[in-house]
Amino acid sequence: MARMLFGLLLIFALSVAGRAGTTLDIPVFAGGYGTAFYEETARQFEALRPGVKINLYGDPRIDDKVRVRIIDGNYPDASNAPYVPWPILIRTGRVLDLKAWLDGPNWEGDARWRDTFLPGALDSWLVDGRVCGLPLTYSCWTIFYNKALFRAHGWSEPRTWDEFFSLCEKIRAAGIAPLSLPGTRWLYPDAFLRAAYHNLAGEAGWRALNDLAPGARLDPRYERSAELLQRIMQHDVLPGWEGETHTGAELAFLQGRAAMTVSGSWLVDETKGKMPANFELGAMNFPVFSDGVADPTTIQTGADSFFVFATGDVQRERLTVDFLRFLTSRARAEAFVRLTDSPVAVRGVPDSAYSVNMRDTVAMIARAHAAFNMPQVMMQTPAVREAMVGGSQLLTTGQITPRQFAERLEAAAAIDRMHVADPDRVEMNHPFAGGALLGVLAVAAGWAVWRQCGRGARTPRKEDSYLGRLRAPVALGFVGPAFLLYGSLVLLPGLVAFAWAFTRWDGIGPRAWAGLFNFKWLLFESDAFWFALKNNLYLVIVPTLVVVPVALLLATLIHRGVWGARAFRVVLLFPNLLGGIAATLLWMSAYEPHGGLVNAGLVGLGRALHCDCLRSFADFPWLAPEHLYTALIPIYIWLSCGFNLILYLAAMEGIDPQLYEAAELDGAPTWRQFFTITLPLIWEMIAISAVFIVIGGLNAFEMIWLLTSQDPAAGVNTLGTLLVATMFKDFAIGRATAIAVVMFALVFAASATILRLLRREAVE
Repeated sequence: MARMLFGLLLIFALSVAGRAGTTLDIPVFAGGYGTAFYEETARQFEALRPGVKINLYGDPRIDDKVRVRIIDGNYPDASNAPYVPWPILIRTGRVLDLKAWLDGPNWEGDARWRDTFLPGALDSWLVDGRVCGLPLTYSCWTIFYNKALFRAHGWSEPRTWDEFFSLCEKIRAAGIAPLSLPGTRWLYPDAFLRAAYHNLAGEAGWRALNDLAPGARLDPRYERSAELLQRIMQHDVLPGWEGETHTGAELAFLQGRAAMTVSGSWLVDETKGKMPANFELGAMNFPVFSDGVADPTTIQTGADSFFVFATGDVQRERLTVDFLRFLTSRARAEAFVRLTDSPVAVRGVPDSAYSVNMRDTVAMIARAHAAFNMPQVMMQTPAVREAMVGGSQLLTTGQITPRQFAERLEAAAAIDRMHVADPDRVEMNHPFAGGALLGVLAVAAGWAVWRQCGRGARTPRKEDSYLGRLRAPVALGFVGPAFLLYGSLVLLPGLVAFAWAFTRWDGIGPRAWAGLFNFKWLLFESDAFWFALKNNLYLVIVPTLVVVPVALLLATLIHRGVWGARAFRVVLLFPNLLGGIAATLLWMSAYEPHGGLVNAGLVGLGRALHCDCLRSFADFPWLAPEHLYTALIPIYIWLSCGFNLILYLAAMEGIDPQLYEAAELDGAPTWRQFFTITLPLIWEMIAISAVFIVIGGLNAFEMIWLLTSQDPAAGVNTLGTLLVATMFKDFAIGRATAIAVVMFALVFAASATILRLLRREAVE
């Protein structure tokens, strides 16, 4: 009776709200499943609730937009963006507790809403007795395999890890790689570690791991799981995996170069149009240890859960929850399955709704007696996540032992626990480097002030301007509007951000004054900051030493009238028309270990020249962390040479041809003309281009961010990627703005230094 009364009251309230007219704002994640299903659901709901409009939109990077809105305090009504700091929002009361609603009727009205979900589906975001997240998808991590290949060789699904390694030996003996896995996305190989440890330690051990319990990562069972992961990655994965993307790993599996791969159940939807028509996809659960304590049918799952923001507007909250009731109805769940061929967390969807390729996964979910999820892993604390991303790469490539890997993570967990207990504590890990950097910046700032205000400042002369001095009102009329726009759009936000650098703020709760803490933490404690600064210095020095000479050589040849000069101009300038992101994506494809243009070209050249050193580039992992910055040099040359060539060429074409004629009459060779005429007369342009390269190196972001699949390890971060990760993954706004202030100081100091070092007297 109470349930029916609740339902009647809900329907009455919603009908009143619908007549009043309300627009709900719901951004959705469009990663593996797109937005078509959600948009169709929104239109159907609008038809059922006249007066209600659903502003539903999304893209694969919706997380960034939602995070910015959260910082701004402009919350949507609901969202399923996965990489948003939901734990912080839940802790601060910004997310609605759905428990009371789940105890009410489902959309069909024939059961409690919570009873319509699969077992454990609502546990992902069960926090202190509150149900804060509502799942629709039910992603299940599995080992996908080539059924036809298994059948042809008589291979069977392994039940234990011993059987798995025996299977891998048989696959290698057949001349096939057992597994295809990405090296640029640690989350995929880590599925082996997660499965192994949960099987050995059970639910209690898994919970202790995620809660940063002291000693949890020094547990011998964790070390044993890390050893298993290391063995798999070093012996059973397709060569070149260190630089492979997750889409490249999937493609290698579909092309038959590997017998198995690991992914979530979104793989079927993600590979539509790429999977061969006769490909038979099988799925199996992760093997178990003979002494494991967890149920062998346990699966590891995840879900794109929806969260309702607690806006304080009861009417909007009710309508939003009602939309989610409709979204998770049996009819809409079945429609989602038929559209995406992916499992859902809702009961009652018939097996016939799934394709043949998804039947094994669905059967595995149905057999499972238990499940463990991974939102806590994906939203891990900053130090642990940083250690996990970097440590996984070192572990899987054999650079550290499983014991050292466990010790690294335990030390990172201890750091996070320390910062929770004493937020103002700073460990002096880099006292000399931090002091030296402060000294350099102080000297650069003092020198700049002295140059502008001291004896170094040049007294303006009247003849410097043909118009003489402008009267203040006239000058204000020219400069005032532009300065007003510049001040309001650039200077004022910059000053606000500068003030944030002295606060401790997560972007959600109130700001607290922190003084110089953020700067002290960066300069004296943070290893990631010094790794990033070292990488930025590399991108400042090496491209400058390569790009400037190459661009000068090409500009000189074109200026001298080399054959095909006009065509060379167009070809060399073309990369600048693409933009950094498009160019990076092209090079990412070119650097694919298997079939990428770079490796294929080098191997083909090696065969033509009978050169074994070039043939060795087959399957070379260019995007692996240890080779990434070397791989950036060709990209920088390709992108920067054209722009700098145009600068130099424009300066060269302004040189009086009579100077060259006089030099030729005096018998000066071409190389001497270059050093005595061309170089001195374009020196100012060279200085300007060097400043551009230095600024670009210090502000480097998109190349590293994209080539590392938006999750760079500490060792390959730049200051730009570290800033973005700190702000939008750690939600440490004060610390992120402190990084921005340091970047500004470095750019200012480096630019002033370069201009001063390259300054010469003007050559007339």
